[in-house]
Amino acid sequence: MPKPVRQEDLDFVSCENDRYESEIFKWKNDRLVEAIIQEEFEFAKETYKAKAIAHKKYEAAEQKRLNADKEWQKYWEQVAAKYEKEKLERKRQFESEQAKWRQMADEYDRKIKALKQAEEDRKKREEEAKRQEILKIQNKKLEQEAALAEEKRKKEEALKAAENAKKVQDNAKTVTNDNTKNLVTDEILKQEQLYRNMLKTIHDKFSKNPQLKSATTEARKNITLGLNILTNGRAEIIKIATQFDAMLRSHKNNSDVYYFLINYIAKGVVKHAEVDVVSKESAAFPFAHLCVLICTQHTEFMEFLMTRLVKKCPYVLPRYYARQANQSLEEYKKQMSYKPNEDEDAYVNRMYLKNPYGIDNAWTYLARLMNLRPQKITPSLLYICLKITGSSLLRAYNQHALKLFSVVYKSYVQRPPSEVNSLLTSAPAAMSRLRTLLEDASKKGQFPVPEGQTPD
Repeated sequence: MPKPVRQEDLDFVSCENDRYESEIFKWKNDRLVEAIIQEEFEFAKETYKAKAIAHKKYEAAEQKRLNADKEWQKYWEQVAAKYEKEKLERKRQFESEQAKWRQMADEYDRKIKALKQAEEDRKKREEEAKRQEILKIQNKKLEQEAALAEEKRKKEEALKAAENAKKVQDNAKTVTNDNTKNLVTDEILKQEQLYRNMLKTIHDKFSKNPQLKSATTEARKNITLGLNILTNGRAEIIKIATQFDAMLRSHKNNSDVYYFLINYIAKGVVKHAEVDVVSKESAAFPFAHLCVLICTQHTEFMEFLMTRLVKKCPYVLPRYYARQANQSLEEYKKQMSYKPNEDEDAYVNRMYLKNPYGIDNAWTYLARLMNLRPQKITPSLLYICLKITGSSLLRAYNQHALKLFSVVYKSYVQRPPSEVNSLLTSAPAAMSRLRTLLEDASKKGQFPVPEGQTPD
């Protein structure tokens, strides 16, 4: 007979079953946690691996970029070196060509002097031969007749010498008066006096005024900076002109500061152009373009600019000077705006006309120049004026310009008068350049557009 089941046994079995179920659940839960941890570990491992690969790719790309930058820098260094080398070569060629022309001019001068000397020697020999012949004839005469003739001859020669001396003196006065009359017109004298008075006013009002200088320190720095970075780029020129215009407008309510800054810009333009244009003629155009843009908004600027130009170069008017009898060479050169220890070639090169405003002024300039008696510097002034403005004059005046050019061509190439022919000896290089320019223009029917000229 089976043993009866007790309640305690049933409770024990139920408790053991619950404990078994609890252990099973705990075991499953532990396995699940382990699986999640293992999965997270694998994910982290793959993520780290992916990051390492991406980092390597980034480093490789960065190294490639650095290598490309190095190659690019190396390329530009080569380009810069090549440009500098070409620049030095062009400068060397220019200096060589300049030396060649100077040597040719000197050689031409030496030949002319040698021919003159030979002609003078020939005349002296002929005069000596004639004198000896006269002496032989006179020696054949009787002593009494010879004595009387000699006495009479001496008296006649003395009277003739006195008359000749008086004629020479009168002629010298006439020539001096004619030269003075042909050196400058009344209109130009009035303009010159106007500019001199204006320059004196500028000096009296601005030069010794520390308040104006302190009040415009920043503006003057910006003006100097703008002129230093001025190039032939049209956008750059307009940008600088706009900056100057805004600066001047901001001070227009104070007339002293306004005119002080206008004078400072004009003085700076002439100073920078004088330095830059000596080495490169085309450097004049950005300064000229800038001046035109400023004048369109501030008409007063042109008077200040012309005052500065006339101070540096009297030939802008044009104006010639005759040396006075009681004037020293140093005073005469100072009057003509020579620099200390400046030779004539350097002076002529610096005096070349730089036309900074309307083309009608070039017409006026040429007309005035052709109405004056030619001087040694005249061929240089004509050459640079026609070289810079010839094409613009032809566009502006057409047939009228051709007539003016024809007058210049006939006067200096086709049928030059004696006073122009004399310049072949005193200024052979300048005459050669002018002749070549005029002959080329005559053949082609136009003047070449100068290098560096900005568009109209």
